[in-house]
Amino acid sequence: MISLDLAAPVRLRAPAKLNLGLEVLGRRPDGYHEVLTILQTVSLFDVIDLIPAPALAYTPPEGRPRDDDLLWRAVQLAERAFGVRLRAELRLEKHIPIAAGLGGGSSDAGTLLGAIAALAGIAVEAAERAAARLGSDVPFFVRGGTALASGTGTTLSPLPPLRDAWFVVVVPPLAIPAKTATLYGALTPEHYSDGHATRQQAQRLARGEPLDLALLRNAFTPTLARWEPVRQAMQALRDAGAPVVIPSGAGPAIFTVLPTEDAAAAVARRVPPACGRTLVCTAVEPDRPSPLADTHLP
Repeated sequence: MISLDLAAPVRLRAPAKLNLGLEVLGRRPDGYHEVLTILQTVSLFDVIDLIPAPALAYTPPEGRPRDDDLLWRAVQLAERAFGVRLRAELRLEKHIPIAAGLGGGSSDAGTLLGAIAALAGIAVEAAERAAARLGSDVPFFVRGGTALASGTGTTLSPLPPLRDAWFVVVVPPLAIPAKTATLYGALTPEHYSDGHATRQQAQRLARGEPLDLALLRNAFTPTLARWEPVRQAMQALRDAGAPVVIPSGAGPAIFTVLPTEDAAAAVARRVPPACGRTLVCTAVEPDRPSPLADTHLP
């Protein structure tokens, strides 16, 4: 077992994500669904502080059992998979809306796992493979940026950074019990597609071209639109001038894409507060810690 001792505090920013299209291709024999999606980290962050301490310590946000907390599970996974024991106090400051389709918990886990790997000299590919044990979105957050995800969402193909894209995100006041299971359970073959639109979009991004809004798809749109808060938020975004409106992941957060910050801010100002929390963000690349000269691995 390697002890990872920090000589100074480390601050990590764990970014939210948006799904720039999410197609479900069908149900697999193992019960999971085959998906094709483009994942993009955006400028909305949780904050994770690693404070030097003689032993690992972490108190999760109120009401969350520690053993079910993804951040804690990421630390435990680093010990099991890589033999790296972090000696620090973990502090988590939440800003990403919970259970909204923005990947908050997955980002906390993937960002921390990626940081531990960077500090301990572990290959990012190994960290991504290990992260799949924690959830389908977690491997993406080990590296972040822009990526095409396939299979159950854990097979990643990095894409060039997205340019000239700003997003207005609306998070309706809606809590869907057992959201992921509920939304996937509501899918029927009529919601499946062949992935052609998302593949085309990925090819455009690979060539350095901008997003084609006409290619944005989300298999969960019809199901989510059955909930009145989502339907109202979608209509409010359209009325505010949004050129396209789709959910992120399995929602209920929805978003639109604009070419400039000013255009995004103008749309955001027109969304009534009653529709939920409205956020303006842009695409970001990850910022990962480099191995510290005064971090020692006995």
